[in-house]
Amino acid sequence: MARILVIDDELSLRRVLRRILERAGHTVFDAPDGRKGLALWRDEPVDVVVTDIFMPEKDGIEVIMEMKKAAAKPKIIAMSGGGSRGRLDVIPGALMLGADRIILKPFDQQLLLSTVEEVINGQPDTRDTAPRSSAIDQRKYSRFSVTLPVAFGDGALAYTGTAVDISHEGCRIRSADTMPDAKYFRVEIRLDDPHATLTVDLAVMRWSRDGEFGVEFIRMEPDHQARLRSLIQNCEEARSRQDHHRKVQQHLPAASLGMETKGQP
Repeated sequence: MARILVIDDELSLRRVLRRILERAGHTVFDAPDGRKGLALWRDEPVDVVVTDIFMPEKDGIEVIMEMKKAAAKPKIIAMSGGGSRGRLDVIPGALMLGADRIILKPFDQQLLLSTVEEVINGQPDTRDTAPRSSAIDQRKYSRFSVTLPVAFGDGALAYTGTAVDISHEGCRIRSADTMPDAKYFRVEIRLDDPHATLTVDLAVMRWSRDGEFGVEFIRMEPDHQARLRSLIQNCEEARSRQDHHRKVQQHLPAASLGMETKGQP
C-alpha cells in the first residue's frame, strides 16, 4: 500500500478522499492548500500526491512545479473541476509540468482508486480525458503581427526581446540576447500604452530556432488575461480594416473602368 497526500481547499472533499483511500489500505495525509501541502510533503515523504489545481496560497500548478524539482519525485494526480479563473489551458499545462494524471471533477470512487493504482504501478494512461496541447492546437487561433518589447526569465527578469506575433494562446519572441535558461519562465510584454504591461506568470517554450522561440501561455491573472483579450480584439479590428481597405482598392480600378466605358460615345 502507498503513502498518499491529498491537497484540496474543500474540507468535505478531503474527508471523502481520505476515507476512500484509507479503506483501500493506504496511509493518507491531507492539507487545505498548496503551501501547507508542500510543508507536509517535506516532513512526510509520500508515494502519490492528489492535488486540486485551483487553491488559495499556492495552487496545484505551483505544487507540481515544486515537487518535480525533488530528487525523489512523487507521482502526482491533479484534480480539476474546469473553469479558468485567470489560467489558460491548465490541464495540458499541468501535464507538461509533470502531473502523471488528470482527473476531472466530479469523479467516482472507482476512478480514483484505479488512477492511484495505475500511477503506483507505472501503467500508461489510456484515457483521453485531458489531451496534451500542441503546436497544432495553437494553429486553431489566429496570430497577429505585433512589435512589442518583451522581458523574460526564471525569477528575476534577465533577458529582453521583441514579440513579433501573438495569439490567445501564445506568442513568438525574437531575441538577440539568448534563449531562456529554463523551459518554464515568466514573460512581461510591454503594450503600446507606456504604463501597461501584459504579464504571463507561467509560460512554456515550445520551439526555438534562428534567434526566435515560440511561447505558450500557461497561467496569468484575470486582469492580464483581459488585457490579452483586448490586445487580440484590437488586432482583429485592425486586420478587418486592412482587409476592407484592400477590397476597396481592388474594386476601384474595375469601377473606374466601368464608368469610362459608359461615358464613351
